[in-house]
Formats: sequence, structure tokens, C-alpha cells
Amino acid sequence: MKKTRTVYLLFALALLGLMAFFAWKHVSGERASASALPLVKITIPDNSGPVLRDVWTKDCNVRIYDATGWSVYSSTYAKLEGRGHSTADKPKKPYNIKLDKPESFFGLPTRDRWVLLANFFDHSLMRNALGLEIARQTSLAPTTPQGCFVRLDVDEEHQGVYYLSERVLDMTDEETVLLEFDTYALNEDAHTFRTDGGLPVSVRKPKALPDPLFEAVQELVNKAEADPVAHIDFDSFADFFLVQELCQNGEPNGPRSCFMQLRPDGRFVAGPMWDFDLAFISVGVDQGNDLRPLRKAHMPGVELLTGDSLYNGESLWYGRLLQDDSFVTHVKSRWQQLKPRFEELTAHLDSLDNLIRPIAILDQQQWNRLEPARFDTCTTYPSAFTTLKTTYQNRIIKLDSLIANLRH
Repeated sequence: MKKTRTVYLLFALALLGLMAFFAWKHVSGERASASALPLVKITIPDNSGPVLRDVWTKDCNVRIYDATGWSVYSSTYAKLEGRGHSTADKPKKPYNIKLDKPESFFGLPTRDRWVLLANFFDHSLMRNALGLEIARQTSLAPTTPQGCFVRLDVDEEHQGVYYLSERVLDMTDEETVLLEFDTYALNEDAHTFRTDGGLPVSVRKPKALPDPLFEAVQELVNKAEADPVAHIDFDSFADFFLVQELCQNGEPNGPRSCFMQLRPDGRFVAGPMWDFDLAFISVGVDQGNDLRPLRKAHMPGVELLTGDSLYNGESLWYGRLLQDDSFVTHVKSRWQQLKPRFEELTAHLDSLDNLIRPIAILDQQQWNRLEPARFDTCTTYPSAFTTLKTTYQNRIIKLDSLIANLRH
């Protein structure tokens, strides 16, 4: 009998301890309302002024909750800055976050820097997520940023659906020189130049670059531009081309947000992949290689790019590469290898739709009235998602013939 009482007593004590733990976690962890998506809450210090691009606002209170509402991170020492080019002055702001120490959330890698993409021009909210997932099916996977959808509150005001992502700068090792081909970069970064062929290049990493090393980088880039077949990694350049074409992404024409890695052995590797805001749509490319929305494609000197055409056959170094039989053969081989993986991603699109649809519709209702469309021809989430899925499926079919006809 005494043994039975002891067992009951121990069980009661254990139960009380468990109840006390959950009560403590509820108080100390600060639970948010449950949702399909995690929640990021940012409070900006009083009198700090507006959050500006490339200017860090210090001592921000950042709290992150998982989809069940439990707190997974809290700090009053985080930093926040604005980001973006064409999106920087839009009402739904993109941000960079710098935490006080590296953290991992939701199965993502451990980082102290994170990006919050607003996807303001994209009424499906999925172009960046889909473009990065396509890249992860290829040899570019190791350097493709990982991320997830979240909700964002800033100063207790809900901002809608965002994509929380790693930074491109964190995707390469310290022995790699990271180059960005981007016309914006010429006015922003310290180590920039134009190649002999006129392409704008910024050395994004390392930041501290002695003049002799900078000059050596310029020389190697110009050599590779003159004879890219002899200086590139075939898999990564073929896969970079296929990803951009599958996404109908015209940004390499600018070029905009196109990255290459210069490895210690002098070989160039394509990627990391980034920036699919204006992908999966028809666009015009003007004589200065700037993208124009479909409604301006009738303007003089604007070439229309649609799902029936190659988007990047003359961009970056591909004008030369696609004249080389060995590279073209490699592109065709890679397409056949990767196509089944690309086809399977239609199911991934459906899963993303199931995840974000109710919240995405609210996002569209919140922001649509401020700028209904720019490059996007769809102004509601349901129509944008349906168009994105159909465009993606049709593009796979069309690329079969476009790639088969390369060099013919």
C-alpha cells in the first residue's frame, strides 16, 4: 500500500512540474497567435527616424515565433536596415536584419544576417521562392540561399507575407572572390570596373582588397570573357543558364544581380542565384538592356521576351558560350538530367499555395490599392498563382524545343 502511495505521489509531483514548466514557458516565452506561417515582430526604437537603405538602425527589438506561436528568438540589440533598388521606396519595405549573435530558425542554417524580401511587385509572392527552389535542384544548390515564408509586424503594424532568406554574401567560403555583375553596383561598391566587353562588375567579397589583387581579378575576368570555355565550370554555367531560362528571368540582360565565384585555381563558377522578382513573366528589353513592363513593349527599340523565346542567349558571356559545340552539348545534357526534377516542382508550388493562400489574399488586399501592378499583369493572389503555375508548366514544355534547337 505504501509503495502505491509513493508511486501516486511521484506521478503527481511530475505532473505538477510539467504544468509549472508550460506555465513558465507561456510567460517567459511570450506566445503569439498560431498561424500557418512563423511571425517576425520588429519594434524600432523611438526617435530613430525612418529605416533607410544601407543605414543600420540599432537596438531594435526583434522577436520571432514559430507557426504554433511559441517564441524561438528575442533580442533588444538587433539591427535593421532598408534594402533593394526599385523596391526600396515602395510602401511594403524589404529589410536586412543583423542579430546580436548567429541563430537558426525553422531548420535554416545558423546565421546572424538575414534578408526579409517583400515581393511587392509579385502578386503571387512566390517568384523568389520558386526560383531559388529551382536552383536547389541543380549543381548550384550548395550556394543557393535557403529561406521560408513568414509574417512580419513592424511597430505592431502588420506588413503581410515576406520571404526570410540567407544572404548571398554568406554562401561562399573565404577563399572565393565573389563577383556581382550589376549596373547598380558601379555607383555603390568600392571595387568596381567594366570589363573589356563593357559588363559592370563589383567585387563583393572580400571587402578588403589590396590594389594588386583587385588588378589581378580584373585581368582574370577579362581573360575569361574573351575565352569563357577555357575558364569556366561547365556544370554551374550550364545550370545557371537553364535556371534563368526556366524562370523566364531577363535580369542577366541588364545585368542585374548576377553572381560569379572566382575560385583559387582561377576557374569561374556561376552563382549564387538571386533575384527573381521579375521572373516568370513576359518583359521588354530596351536598347540599354533595361527591363520594361509588358505594357511598354511597343515602344521603339524594345525587344519583347515571351515564353516562346530565349531570354538570355546574349547576356553575360552566353553569347560566346552558346557558339561553342561542347558547351551547347553540355547544356542539352544537363537539361535532360534536370528536367524530371523541374517537373516535380509543380507539386511544390501547390504546397506553397496551400501554406500561404489565406494570408497572401490578405496581403494583396492590404497593398494592392497602393500600386496595383507594374511588371505584373495579375492584381490578385489567386490569378497570380494560377498564372505562375501555368507559365512554369508551359515553359518546361517550350524549353524542350528551344534547347534542342540551340546551334541549329
